[in-house]
Amino acid sequence: MATSVSRERGAFPSDWLRHFVDEIPAGIAVFDPELRYVAANPRWINAFRLASATLSGRRHDEIGGLSGLGIAELQSRALAGDTVEGYVHIEIDGVVHQQLVSLRPRVTADGTVIGVLAALHEIAAAANQQVIEEAPDQLTGIAGRATFLARVGSMLEASATGTAMFLLDIDNFKGVNDLYGARVGDAVLKTVATRLITSTRSRALFAAGSGGAPGQVHADLVTRLGADEFGIVLSRPASPADAEIFARRLLQVVRAPILAGDQRIRLTASVGYLITGPAQRSEDDVLRDLDVALQEAKSRGPNSSKIWEPALTSAMGRRLRMLDQLHRAVDEGEFVLHYQPILNLKDGRVVGAEALLRWNHPSDGLVPPAVFLPLLEESGLIVQVGCWVIRDVVRQMQVWQMLYGRAMVDWVSVNVSPRQFNDPAPLVAALNEINEGGFPLDRLKMELTESAFMRNPEMSRGVLSELRDLGIQIALDDFGTGYSALGALRQYAVDTIKIDCDFTARLDTIEGKELVLALLKIAQIYGADVVAEGVETALQRDTLREAGCGFGQGFLFAKPMDGRFFGAYALTHLVESAAPAQAEAGGC
Repeated sequence: MATSVSRERGAFPSDWLRHFVDEIPAGIAVFDPELRYVAANPRWINAFRLASATLSGRRHDEIGGLSGLGIAELQSRALAGDTVEGYVHIEIDGVVHQQLVSLRPRVTADGTVIGVLAALHEIAAAANQQVIEEAPDQLTGIAGRATFLARVGSMLEASATGTAMFLLDIDNFKGVNDLYGARVGDAVLKTVATRLITSTRSRALFAAGSGGAPGQVHADLVTRLGADEFGIVLSRPASPADAEIFARRLLQVVRAPILAGDQRIRLTASVGYLITGPAQRSEDDVLRDLDVALQEAKSRGPNSSKIWEPALTSAMGRRLRMLDQLHRAVDEGEFVLHYQPILNLKDGRVVGAEALLRWNHPSDGLVPPAVFLPLLEESGLIVQVGCWVIRDVVRQMQVWQMLYGRAMVDWVSVNVSPRQFNDPAPLVAALNEINEGGFPLDRLKMELTESAFMRNPEMSRGVLSELRDLGIQIALDDFGTGYSALGALRQYAVDTIKIDCDFTARLDTIEGKELVLALLKIAQIYGADVVAEGVETALQRDTLREAGCGFGQGFLFAKPMDGRFFGAYALTHLVESAAPAQAEAGGC
């Protein structure tokens, strides 16, 4: 019979109603507004191994009961008047089971919540598939890798096809740990896991017309596979359209700001997904194809998703072969630097240079940067290579000083990728080492794109502060090509902005000229120097000079060149730019 903890409250007011509740094939409990037990039926008491005599007036979290990821959020929503549902883990005889709990508030006419009805349901699927086959992930409380693999294996054994599976990876999670510490990082992972559970198991995840009627598709299993990776399996066969909508939903869940202590953190994620078919014959096949799709999504930039298709596996094979060659290139010293001069547009003097990475392949010669730079970034090798670039730039500047007896340029710009900027420790260590060697770091300028700045504004402020403390100058590359350029100028102290070559190419149009004038005005307001990229004609140079642009680089002046030739080129332009000034002085 249902145990009435407080008969005065009238939890089950009649014998027939109590009998009815006892026979319901679900665990039922009633709580007061403080979430103290009022009543519970035998199924509820047995499910949680509770003693009915201990329930009176006690909260469930004091003696057992509701536990599991996201339950606190569900309780809060129920007490606010919402009917909600979520999943809990129940350990019975050493085996952890996953069950669905629904919470329905009892609300008075004036909106006051006077109680909560809780119902515990067995998940409607084969019992073997619903048992958590390992202890929940210790950090997040959700199922782990073994559970995911077991589910995949059972589906393959049953020759089930058309099931959508997803692999989600948080972008640059290492940067979160490095900046805020492991405790905040753990809190972030718990929040992400909670959101994945509560957001993706909604019965109304898809609207009608997206491959099924509303409420037919939701996540059946959410697991943490390790570190910052999560595996998700849908509840029924899904169309590619359904899977795509679900992938976008996953990205939205992660993008919402996270409060961890006093930190407000914004994340992005990448998602690879597949719909099972004949190509997936084993758990290893599924993991391989999910990872292939995930890597393709990552190559497209943050907050991207990609479905697996056979062509991706072939492309991944080529990518892995190139990655192996890039590792060899690092070990064998196949990377070289070329330098493109940056000139003062008023007098034609070479004042700086941009260091550009080149790969001198032993059999293919110089490989175009567009071929290998994305893979360096994606693989993380760019962090190691980027430190080499800075050291080699300093070495080259010292060689010029030794050969010509003077500094050939005021500064050299070095491109810093988003991956380097979000994993700044090796970069800062290399700069500290150079600084300790006595090289003036104010002769180095770090070029960053606005996407690197704005991906994590809080982190950006910290990294830029470290760089500035060392004397490093900061340049904002490709200024004006994104939505956040002005915001980056407002938030961060930038020494130089670089006008993208696309704007320079449009200087022969009224619209293009007006746009460049506007960019120059913005730079003037914020006290930043301006370098125009892609100057290829005398008309562009003259227009920029007349508009007040201080510096330019492009094929009109010189293509990028080996460091051996750059010194001679810079020396020539020092002599040529000095000649008119000397003639004027002689004529006075």
